Amino acid sequence: MTIVLFFTLFLISLGLGGCGMKGSPVAPDSTIPAPVSDLQLWPKEGGIFLRWTVPAKNMDGSRLTDLLGFRVFRQALPLAPAPCQPCPATFEPVAEIDMDYPRGVRLERGIVLWQDKAVSPQNEYTYFVQAYNLYRSPGPESKRVKIFWDDPPAAPTKVNLHKEDRALKITWEPVPFLVNGQEMADFKGFNIYRRSQGELFSLSPLNADPIPDKEYWDGKVELGKPYFYEMRTVRNFRGTLIEGPSSAVVQGVPEKRLPPSIPTGLVAVRQQDGVALRWDKNPEPDIAGYNLYRREKEGKESVPMNPRLITENYFLDGSADLQRAYFYRLQAVDSSPSGNESDFSKEVEVAPESPALGSRK
Repeated sequence: MTIVLFFTLFLISLGLGGCGMKGSPVAPDSTIPAPVSDLQLWPKEGGIFLRWTVPAKNMDGSRLTDLLGFRVFRQALPLAPAPCQPCPATFEPVAEIDMDYPRGVRLERGIVLWQDKAVSPQNEYTYFVQAYNLYRSPGPESKRVKIFWDDPPAAPTKVNLHKEDRALKITWEPVPFLVNGQEMADFKGFNIYRRSQGELFSLSPLNADPIPDKEYWDGKVELGKPYFYEMRTVRNFRGTLIEGPSSAVVQGVPEKRLPPSIPTGLVAVRQQDGVALRWDKNPEPDIAGYNLYRREKEGKESVPMNPRLITENYFLDGSADLQRAYFYRLQAVDSSPSGNESDFSKEVEVAPESPALGSRK
């Protein structure tokens, strides 16, 4: 009897101790991720982009260190013939984003960017996002954001780039149709995008609001640096600005187009070792130098005197024959890649040296 009781107590103790297998850990509610606070939507590239910032904290205020991913939920309601009133809030998961192995998303400095391409015209879409941790415990929903979707407008045509002084001007022709061929009745304007060599086009346009005109003047550029541009038509569909596909890409390099001002104050004086010339410095800060030209009194063409740019406002013409009369004139040259030249200064004449003066020692 004692032996039977002993084995009975032993088996009970094994049952209380467990078999050694562990169940899935459960995270307390206070350590679930905080909700996404800045969910944004906008239509582009034939779909709807979602953008949000990765939460940095848990619900209890502690630092979020075990974020595993996000789930994206969507509700779709047809607009035709008319949406139901009221509509049941039926949301379906449309994406799960694993932060360790993100696919189909862009991650940049704590920002998540995902595009929903499975959208259809004449629909109202509402989205929310939930973060979840290593226990796969979801945090609260983000705010729900609604957007309308329809066929995008067609791309602009005849895109051209024109070089202006220290700026680039882009022109184009609008196309008053949607990509499905229907006439566009809700035209809003155009968005213009720019990138540099080796970069991608930004997701945000240069312009703050759609441009109603057919040209854009870009003066915020660096001289000598290549830039690339594309345009997109925008329609206002029920308050949602829907952007169309890209136009052809044009490129250009901004330059300084206006020449420097005309040099002034040129004077020429004979001396024993030639003709000394002086002039006033040009006021522009980007003057690279000057070119000096000389012609004889009987000649028609001016001859350049300097093989390289003159960087000072002084030059000695040591090749001048003191018994001849000469005319001198000057051009300023800037430091732009095209080396713009000013118009010629006024000519100054230097008379031949008199025999009496030449005989002095």
